Amino acid sequence: MAEELTSTNMDLNKKRASWEEEKNALIERCLNTESDLDFERDRALENKRRFDEALSAMHELGRANQSLQIDISKHTSRTWLDDSAAINCTACGKLFTLTVRKHHCRLCGLIFCNPCSSKTTQIASHKNPVRVCDNCFAEVQSR
Repeated sequence: MAEELTSTNMDLNKKRASWEEEKNALIERCLNTESDLDFERDRALENKRRFDEALSAMHELGRANQSLQIDISKHTSRTWLDDSAAINCTACGKLFTLTVRKHHCRLCGLIFCNPCSSKTTQIASHKNPVRVCDNCFAEVQSR
């Protein structure tokens, strides 16, 4: 009977050692998994930060694009006013005569007297500075 107890005790010790090994392997696996999880959390946070930055940049570009579309729309809708269509200065209303001459604004195409269109500015469609009205000059300067 003592031999039987010794044999059973040895079997139990072997099982206990095996379970200890399995327990240690599981603990190590758990620690590795936690480490991997921390790494993936950090990576997810970095990806979210980069995504938010990209989204913000995309919205900013969208606003800039919309502003440019409005500018393009303004410029393409402008037409050169015929000389015979203007009797008075578009800005101040002064009557055109032989001494008060008509001048076209090169941006908006409307007709103005000399004092209301005496400014010049550089625009993309012309090599040299061109005559513009006071309103268009202010618009160009504000950009």
